[in-house]
Amino acid sequence: MREEIATTAPGFWASFRNTFSFLPGLKQQSPSFDPLTLQKDVVRLRQFYQKNGFPRPSIDYPASQLDTTDNRIHVIFTIQEGPPRILREVTFRTADGTQPLTDQLDAPRTRKWRQFQKETDTRKGKRYTDFERTRIEDETRTWLRNQGYAFANIQSETQIDSTSVTLRFLVDPGPLARFSEIQIEGNDSVNDVVIRRALPFEEGDRFSAADVTAGQRALFDLSLFRVALADMPDQPRDSTATVRYRVREAKLRAYSGQVGYGTQAGITVDGSWRHRNFRGGGRSLVLGVTAETGFPNNPASVFPFLSGDLTKTPNRLFRTSLTFRQPYLFTEHLTGTLEPFVQERRNPTLSPSPDRGFQLLEDLRLNERQFGINTTLVYNLLPFRSVSLQHSFSRTQQFRGTGTGDRPGARLDDLFGKSVFTLSGTFGKADDFINPNRGYILRPTVELGGIPFDSGVEFARGSGEVSGYLPLSDNVEVAGRVFGGFLQPYGESRTNLTSALTAPDSLRRNTRRYQDRFSDVLFYAGGASDVRGWTSQLGGGKVLRDLNRDTASTNYAYRSTGARSKLGVNLEARLPFPGLGDSWRTAIFVDAAYLETGNLNLTPPANVAGIVAGPEGRTVATERTQLLVGAGAGFRYRTPFGFVRLDAAYKLTPDALDLRNPGDVGAKVERGAPPTDAPTRPIRRFRLHFGIGRSF
Repeated sequence: MREEIATTAPGFWASFRNTFSFLPGLKQQSPSFDPLTLQKDVVRLRQFYQKNGFPRPSIDYPASQLDTTDNRIHVIFTIQEGPPRILREVTFRTADGTQPLTDQLDAPRTRKWRQFQKETDTRKGKRYTDFERTRIEDETRTWLRNQGYAFANIQSETQIDSTSVTLRFLVDPGPLARFSEIQIEGNDSVNDVVIRRALPFEEGDRFSAADVTAGQRALFDLSLFRVALADMPDQPRDSTATVRYRVREAKLRAYSGQVGYGTQAGITVDGSWRHRNFRGGGRSLVLGVTAETGFPNNPASVFPFLSGDLTKTPNRLFRTSLTFRQPYLFTEHLTGTLEPFVQERRNPTLSPSPDRGFQLLEDLRLNERQFGINTTLVYNLLPFRSVSLQHSFSRTQQFRGTGTGDRPGARLDDLFGKSVFTLSGTFGKADDFINPNRGYILRPTVELGGIPFDSGVEFARGSGEVSGYLPLSDNVEVAGRVFGGFLQPYGESRTNLTSALTAPDSLRRNTRRYQDRFSDVLFYAGGASDVRGWTSQLGGGKVLRDLNRDTASTNYAYRSTGARSKLGVNLEARLPFPGLGDSWRTAIFVDAAYLETGNLNLTPPANVAGIVAGPEGRTVATERTQLLVGAGAGFRYRTPFGFVRLDAAYKLTPDALDLRNPGDVGAKVERGAPPTDAPTRPIRRFRLHFGIGRSF
């Protein structure tokens, strides 16, 4: 309503400025009042109501209040909508109006038409507007064109009896048509064959407007064109249909780069070089470089508001990859990619002080090297719905430091291969798969490690999530998600991950090695898109670790041990932000997850990779099986690149270490006191989560 009128009141920032106008440099600012503009606003509001189905609204402002002391006026509109126009009947007749439309449709299309007409009938008894008439007309034309009537014409007649409306559509479907010619304009280096094979139809197929639009979308997906437009040029109205695609090619070679920051990844730099049509055929070749520097090492000392349990253990990753993408593998729906890669990273589960023999790598504390190749097949079922099969074959070397106890000074490096198949998919039905408000989305994943090549990790892993979205009104919606998974090691991996604490030293050393190997396969909880209230991947079982175990100083942090299975749920209500525009939203939420380790031994022994032991010689750790529950509220702001989110979450079920600072716990252990003697800090129940995009 406010958008329809020109008379405005001071906004939030103007009111804020006026409140502090006594400060130097600030002056009161108030919009001037114009009686003529107010009269025009009455006319605008009356026209607005008439367009929206209220033919005789009464609009005035007798309750407005004038403050002669401050020379201010409070404008109050009094609106009586009056009875609305109600849509009583909708009929569809042939162009001359003498016969029902079904007389010109064959039997299969008649059945489909009756189903379409049932959906239209649901609008009877509701308020009528010109927009509603136009929408029914457009939907009918679209339905006919999707059934093969490429040249369908529709006219509408409206009969208004006081507040009752009868709509009559005169439909001339025209002849059933087939695609007779596909015209392509604007392509220079891209061959016509590449464009034609991306289209979901061929010459001779039955015409469908949906296929024409899908073809336009498919051309964009090739990443070869900046512009792709689809239309039908002027042509005779007969049983043949000519469609035209006009394209504008993007630069064949392009560079891109971006810089970002994360509390764990630190300053991040991404760069890539792309050839969009490598050796023709729509193939692409991308050389990518990623650097997650982990700097600053401890944001708590640089940006105190970013301090948290994991900021002392920065992630570092330096990766180079070459991705070759081949579209149209036997069919336009299937795409294949090959990606050889090499990377160095800091794995938080390994020794924080690796012996690399190269000073820079040791200074960066990079303790894992990996190189290999990923092979992926993606089959597109529908827009934003696909099935993918990936095989990852790699060689990994983990630098685990030197031994202690019965193996002092021994190198504990672990070199092993990985062969993992991953089958995943995205299914569902939603009004918008990028920013859904209604519908559901299902994402299952199955992984199998250990075949067909020798592999140092052998497991079967299933995971998935289903998200649902339901609007309760124009401004209120609820969303929910259920997610989880289960891990089953087998073979030698199972033997080493299920060993008892009393097992021989050699088996326990193998157990520790396999704990490190499986660090990327286990389940974790916490983070802005998981269970809010906990740092990313730090909810559930955890141990205390000294990151400076090889130096005189100490630097304590928590490290998650992971879980074998996980079951979680998110519930969120998304509401308007009072006093602000449609771009602002608020949310209240409850998150929960249950993590369970089963018979897997996932807690590392003391004095390994900086793991701290308590007074009794046992690892300082929390319960391995936990139920996490967090709740809170936040706000969202819509931007061109998605929602910007800020959530404040509260831990409802903290464990023995969640409310204790790792430095305080380490100090107590150094003095021989139990970890629980460290003071709890109520502020640690709270956590802020910042993100871009929807939480789920």
